[in-house]
Amino acid sequence: MPLLAERYPHFFPPHTDTRAFVLTLNDMIHPEVRKLYPGATPPVFGFESAPEEEMLLSYTSARRLCALAEGFVYGAAKHYGQTVVISQPACMLDGASRCLLRCRVTDDAA
Repeated sequence: MPLLAERYPHFFPPHTDTRAFVLTLNDMIHPEVRKLYPGATPPVFGFESAPEEEMLLSYTSARRLCALAEGFVYGAAKHYGQTVVISQPACMLDGASRCLLRCRVTDDAA
């Protein structure tokens, strides 16, 4: 995440926490990926309803790099001074059609 913040600092200031930042993946970051790499097919993130203290994130990609998606969420949490605990009730590597990440985010001071 530090390299992303260094190269694309404008991605971060509009957001005050991990949840707000992660919710912009499809709309803010993926268009930039397509500019840099024409023909790229970034993963698709879906956001499902969850209790306020949680974020339910689905990940779909032919590359099945769900660990990268997890790392992105962990990196965002670190950037915003938060801690995240992620469980994965469904995973493409285990035959599911998508990965499902249940993320519980708390402020580090909490």
